[in-house]
Amino acid sequence: MHNTIKMIRSFEGVRVYTWNIRKFNHGAACTIPGIGIIVGISQVGNTDLLRHEFGHILQQRQKGIMYYWIRIVPVSLCSAFRTSLTRKHIHMHTWTEWTANLLSYKYFNQPAEWDFTKYPIQSEL
Repeated sequence: MHNTIKMIRSFEGVRVYTWNIRKFNHGAACTIPGIGIIVGISQVGNTDLLRHEFGHILQQRQKGIMYYWIRIVPVSLCSAFRTSLTRKHIHMHTWTEWTANLLSYKYFNQPAEWDFTKYPIQSEL
């Protein structure tokens, strides 16, 4: 089946699945703690994206599963949806996203090749 979700690899001990749909093949992704990270087949080797999504795992580990599902997920999903409606809104400037980036940046020992433009580690406000 064309839109089947398949486990492809592991990243930092977290399962990585691919979902061969348009948005995911253009960089969209999601993280479901306890299940894994879902990316498009074309993004499975995108270390920057995987680090960002792993940041959401770190958020859940830091704040707990309830906080993750009640506070982080709704804000992140609304932000992603808003980004799809208007170019003015930048999803990575939402607190749920840049804090995931910050946690990941620290976890990976502040890598020199971190893309601060695409994955900011602080609020733009």
